Amino acid sequence: MQQLYLSGERAPELAQRLISALNLRPAGYQLEPFTVGGGLRGEALRLLTPPAAPMDNDVPCRIRLRSGDWCVVPRVLEEIAAPNLMRAVPLHTPILLGSITGQMLTCTAFREAVVHLLTSDRLVIVAASDDAEEHLRALTPAESQMWFPVPESADARALLLQELAAEVTLRL
Repeated sequence: MQQLYLSGERAPELAQRLISALNLRPAGYQLEPFTVGGGLRGEALRLLTPPAAPMDNDVPCRIRLRSGDWCVVPRVLEEIAAPNLMRAVPLHTPILLGSITGQMLTCTAFREAVVHLLTSDRLVIVAASDDAEEHLRALTPAESQMWFPVPESADARALLLQELAAEVTLRL
């Protein structure tokens, strides 16, 4: 199946708008910002289906060290994200990979789970950061990928949302 990839800074936001507009209940995950003392300190992994026991949901996954400098928490990707992504395939529902960065793809277990999803017969919607695009393009054959750069303009994003809604509807 040809999977949908959204790229750019606003890709996670548009992916969420697409899911909401079509009233889908996907499996997968989103990264949610968290603050400490009023300042952005990182992003937590929010699984869209309950995690396998005894793991918790909404666990810090990416830590902001300073403006523009982030690090991932490999154990979260290996022990929580990857196993739960592998459990998503038999659910017969679309899958949302709500934000993927290049650094996240350096985690072998997480990358293997992503490839497993991308090569499954499930619809996968990927929100990719710019630094992840090259890595993601190399993981699966080009003919199984459909890329959409997410524009900055609100009007252009609204048009893209309509186009994406049509693409998703064709795949459901």
